[in-house]
Amino acid sequence: MRVTANMSADTSVYNIMQGRRRLDRLQELITSGQNVNRPSDDPISSRLLLDIGDKMKAFDQYNANIIKAKSWMQFSDTALSGMNDVLQQARSLMNTMTSGSSDPNERQNAHNQLVELKKQMIDMVNTQYGDQYIFGGADNLVPPFNTTDNTFAGDGTERQIEIASNTTQTISITGDRLLLGIGANPSYGTTNILQTFDDLIAAVGDATTPSDPAAITTAVQSLDPASRQIFNAINTNLSRMTRVDNMSKLNDINKNTLTDIVGNIQNVDMVKLGVQLNTEMNAFEASLSATAKLSRMSLLDFL
Repeated sequence: MRVTANMSADTSVYNIMQGRRRLDRLQELITSGQNVNRPSDDPISSRLLLDIGDKMKAFDQYNANIIKAKSWMQFSDTALSGMNDVLQQARSLMNTMTSGSSDPNERQNAHNQLVELKKQMIDMVNTQYGDQYIFGGADNLVPPFNTTDNTFAGDGTERQIEIASNTTQTISITGDRLLLGIGANPSYGTTNILQTFDDLIAAVGDATTPSDPAAITTAVQSLDPASRQIFNAINTNLSRMTRVDNMSKLNDINKNTLTDIVGNIQNVDMVKLGVQLNTEMNAFEASLSATAKLSRMSLLDFL
């Protein structure tokens, strides 16, 4: 087959275009620092990168949930510790009133202290995180308790949050389980702590009402299970915090692993690309030079 001048020209132009594409590709890789800049560069890697991107977004959401869960449970821990302190103060006070008192001033003083301790207990169980009452269950926009009666205004739904794929964690303790001793799964105890305070207040009497030693003994006996009830809730909350911390570390490890995979796919070898770019530029310039010489040839060049 005879090679015509047009065929030589077409081949030269094709080779120049191919060289230009290789140069453009190398320059794009160097500029972006990434091996895959569009799906057509590597369809399999592109699909993997999209899947990893979705997983990374999910891990970011899990971490945001975990941060909120930690804050919620830290608020709970502070409130629970305060309730435990209140019960200890009540026990210390009642140790001086075991047999009642014939002194009206002493009775009134004990009466007033118990009333204030109960108010503190209610203040702590009405702790808010943002605009939500942390011990109110799902109905957490209103205070779960008030100082006029012992009625629970929330509900028994424990708040849960997603901390990993298909993994949720309960983060809330409801006031009915905590202070009224009702509810199950979990149950922290069966003591009505608010009623125990009411019984103590009535038993010690006041300036005009004598103490009832038998009633004091009965009410004081409820302080031990009341303390255990709060302590059980504290332990449950701490166990949940530990699990959330462990899951947070696991999520970070998994996210770092995915980040390494993305790096292995995407990160370019700048030194290698530099050598390739230099080689391609020399080849491209040689191709341009050869084509220029070829285009100047005429029939006289062959005579």
